[in-house]
Amino acid sequence: MELHDVWFVLIAVLWTGYFFLEGFDFGIGVLTKLLARDRKEKRVLINTIGPVWDGNEVWLLSAGGATFAAFPEWYATLFSGFYLPLLLILLCLIVRGVAFEYRVKRTGERWQTNWEHAIFWTSLLPAFLWGVAFGNIVRGVKIDADMEYVGTLADLLNPYALLGGLVTLTLFTFHGAVFAGLKTLGDIRERARTLALRLGLVTAVLAVVFLGWTQADNGDTASLVAMAAAVVALVAALGFTAAGREG
Repeated sequence: MELHDVWFVLIAVLWTGYFFLEGFDFGIGVLTKLLARDRKEKRVLINTIGPVWDGNEVWLLSAGGATFAAFPEWYATLFSGFYLPLLLILLCLIVRGVAFEYRVKRTGERWQTNWEHAIFWTSLLPAFLWGVAFGNIVRGVKIDADMEYVGTLADLLNPYALLGGLVTLTLFTFHGAVFAGLKTLGDIRERARTLALRLGLVTAVLAVVFLGWTQADNGDTASLVAMAAAVVALVAALGFTAAGREG
């Protein structure tokens, strides 16, 4: 294994860690509309990620920094070609962080409601857009001999990438529901578990279609093994959630 291989593995670990940890953060944000019935339950959900959400975002900084350090052409092509969706993700992350901090600064109904809307949308949009971005990376994008992206924004919104966005959105929301079940008690935990099972089934269907499409396009034996492991992990998560053992 050469140095560039080591860096590639390191970057893969960092992006995986980011999606795994920030994924349930995004899911909790989406669940403030799908699961919470009143402001008290919204506060309960937000409090589950209160100690960790900002730390989880450090994985994104590390992943971006490692990509820039080890593969600057890859970084430049990615961040210039995907400029608009990545800018939208960045703005969402900024507003989302402000919303967590400012929501409780005043007690007014309108003030808190607006910040709660912000938490929902700035969690849902990145959860979808990250899947679109990485779907395009897996599928491949148009670049020229100078490593510059020569496609358009419409090229990024292809069916395969949009399906990838739906997969990450449902997967992150499922992960958030499992985390909510792990960190709460009583009625909200039971509803979180029920919702997690439903979301898990939807995620499984979308993921199987997405992974099958990926395998048919450019898969090999190694990718088939990885996909099988992902399916087993998702099924196991559903089974443990149904048994009340979210941890």
